[in-house]
Amino acid sequence: MSTSLQRYIQDNRPTTNPVDTQKLSVDLSASKTLTSKQQLINGLLMRLILSTLCAISFVVAAVIWWGRGALPTAATKSEQPIAIQHQPGAADEQVVTSEPVNALAAANKPPPSIKHMAKTDGANDADEADSIAALNEDYPDLDMRLHEMNGRSAGKTYDPEEVKQVLFEESAWEASDKPGDELALSDEEIGDGREFIQFKRLKLDSLVAGDQLDIPINQTGKTYQAEITQAVVNSDGSVTWNGQLMDELGDVSSESGSPYSVTITSGQAIVSGGIFTPEGHFVIEAVGEQGWIANASTLFKFDENKPDYVIPETH
Repeated sequence: MSTSLQRYIQDNRPTTNPVDTQKLSVDLSASKTLTSKQQLINGLLMRLILSTLCAISFVVAAVIWWGRGALPTAATKSEQPIAIQHQPGAADEQVVTSEPVNALAAANKPPPSIKHMAKTDGANDADEADSIAALNEDYPDLDMRLHEMNGRSAGKTYDPEEVKQVLFEESAWEASDKPGDELALSDEEIGDGREFIQFKRLKLDSLVAGDQLDIPINQTGKTYQAEITQAVVNSDGSVTWNGQLMDELGDVSSESGSPYSVTITSGQAIVSGGIFTPEGHFVIEAVGEQGWIANASTLFKFDENKPDYVIPETH
């Protein structure tokens, strides 16, 4: 080959530009770096979105639970009723604790006895029905009690609302300062020591077997508890209630073993009866809403200057 031809080929041979190759490598590296950063950013965004959704879900669930009372706040906790505990032996003292009352636990507690039960205005029908049922398990509703009352009343019917009001009265009478005119007592009888009372005849009429009744007698300074054992309709149309005195251990009995009892009979106009207690035998009598209670031993008096026997006549 000629020298001129070799020179021509050498001068026209394509050459590689090192600068372009280096630039290409830099571009590829930058592209990879951008891709990695984009993936990182996408991952962070995805985590942020998931975290936000979880937080929103928690807030929504918390609001729902709070609305149902499942999550009491400090404000709602302070608004809950405060429990009042009664200290045994301290009749007039109450201790207030800061422990809130658990409404669910209160709802599951057994119904209170008549001693701690009161008729409250605005009570709904369900609560009222539960309170009536708690008085006597044998007469769990007002209709059964009214049926019993009407059946022994010789044609008289009772108003359900009036009966409902007296069911939660603990006693059939309360003390009165002076005798009523209907009693027609002499001055000697008024001053012989008998206790005068206001009598609640409808309360007596409402009593059925199994009921509890307070027997307050101021002359002994005590209030006895009695359980009515039966109500009997007599041949003359009067009704007699029999009962026994009770305490926390059951029947109250004398030393001979005989239970102390109470018997009250209601006629057309007069109520009369006897109450046997550990402190003696007491007599009760009422005309209308006025009455009295007295120790039987004070009602029978005799003149010491006269013999307590009868001398037969001789012929």
